[in-house]
Amino acid sequence: MPFSIRYATEQDAPNLANINVASFCHQALWGNLFPGDSTSTSTSDSDALPLKTARCLNKLVAPQVHVVAAVDDETGQVLGYARWVIPGAETSVVELSPEGAAVLAAHDGGKTYPPNVNKFIYERFWEMLKDKYGTYVKEDDFVLEFLATLPEAQGKGVGTALLRWGLERVDAANARVYLEATDDGYALYRKFGWEDLEKMRMDFGALGGQGEQTWVAMRREKRGVSA
Repeated sequence: MPFSIRYATEQDAPNLANINVASFCHQALWGNLFPGDSTSTSTSDSDALPLKTARCLNKLVAPQVHVVAAVDDETGQVLGYARWVIPGAETSVVELSPEGAAVLAAHDGGKTYPPNVNKFIYERFWEMLKDKYGTYVKEDDFVLEFLATLPEAQGKGVGTALLRWGLERVDAANARVYLEATDDGYALYRKFGWEDLEKMRMDFGALGGQGEQTWVAMRREKRGVSA
């Protein structure tokens, strides 16, 4: 499957949101945040899709956040994407069309939750990530905020290519890079040199939900040569 890596555009936002839903809807966190999705028959029915679309637009206009997509060379389908925070690099900012800006504004910059979302769990989750970010991320660190591929594109080098895109820039800057890994991506990150910092666990039963999930705060140390 030939594909290319390029910067994401405003027109990609619905596809990026779909990848987000398709990649993570099987996880315990998702089921607790968006219980309505348990009855959905496809990602297009997801209660979270409008929220995720608005959040994608929000990231496209955020300084220092570089959103890159893997695109099938033959069909143009977006197969996966990643969000890299690159300190001091603001060239990725997208200027939205009036229609895109209206969508973003209508969803309060990506903060308008679906009616049935479990806001308590949502807020606790982001508080946990913010706490670890504050503990482990320094001013000059890169951050891999997000990486996901469509389920049907997994195992075909898409995730690896999205990682290499960012790591070339990480190593050129002789920087460290931080992320929070789910079980799905953990082995790939270990393969590319990330090491464990701390395991995080949420017991959803104690928060009015069901089940539990763990994440691992990880960091890849400097290994490049500064220009």
